[in-house]
Amino acid sequence: MLNWKPEFDTGVAEVDNDHKRLVEGLNKLEELIKTGKGSESIPAVLAFLERYANEHFAREETCMHRMQCPTLAANITAHAQFRETFAKAKESLAKPGASALVATRVHGELVAWLSTHIMKIDMGLRRCPKQ
Repeated sequence: MLNWKPEFDTGVAEVDNDHKRLVEGLNKLEELIKTGKGSESIPAVLAFLERYANEHFAREETCMHRMQCPTLAANITAHAQFRETFAKAKESLAKPGASALVATRVHGELVAWLSTHIMKIDMGLRRCPKQ
């Protein structure tokens, strides 16, 4: 489980609230994997995560642009990379016979990406001139 920590706060409430919801979605995916209910529920959770990430990325990039954030370009690139990673994850999980091991690997990759992304790029919001 990925636990929200105060050091993940960017100082922008709308972004932090989005991040917390994304963490909840990833934790739900982990719970489904652990309880063996993944096969019927993972597609719905992945659909939520994809839709949610796209909405959040747009909101966050707009916020960074408005606030003249120095990490905006890096954020746009990272979001594009996430979309690629996520598309590959969905493809792996959609294959017939995809196992809990595949779901666990995908979950781990997404959690690692999110925590690294927040700490390295989204923290740029703390340094925005218009903060």
